[in-house]
Amino acid sequence: MPVKKYFTLEEANSMIPQLLKDVPEIQALSSDLMNRFPDVKNAWEKHKYNGGSVDGAAYLNSALKINRVVNDLESKGCVVKGIKEGLVDFPSIREGREIYLCWKAPEKEIRYWHDMDAGFAGRQPI
Repeated sequence: MPVKKYFTLEEANSMIPQLLKDVPEIQALSSDLMNRFPDVKNAWEKHKYNGGSVDGAAYLNSALKINRVVNDLESKGCVVKGIKEGLVDFPSIREGREIYLCWKAPEKEIRYWHDMDAGFAGRQPI
């Protein structure tokens, strides 16, 4: 089991240039999946009846691209919380307890944090 990475504010902020590139790419690919492949959605809904789709391979290719970019970010210790919203958290330690440093696209720096169980609604200024 890999060791959990804890970010300092400086380390998390150093990831922002990559996030500003990767998060819009993930969002565009995700939107593409929802809008460009209605046939796949129909096939998925009918799969129990042996349905299929001529767009299945293209859909899978887009899904794999999303997976690759998200996995790359998460392999660096980031926690992708919301693709549509552009939310990425960074595990950190504050006053001796685990928290998340919280980033939302297209912020240029991390200015908020929240408790592990608080989520975006619990964001507080650093």
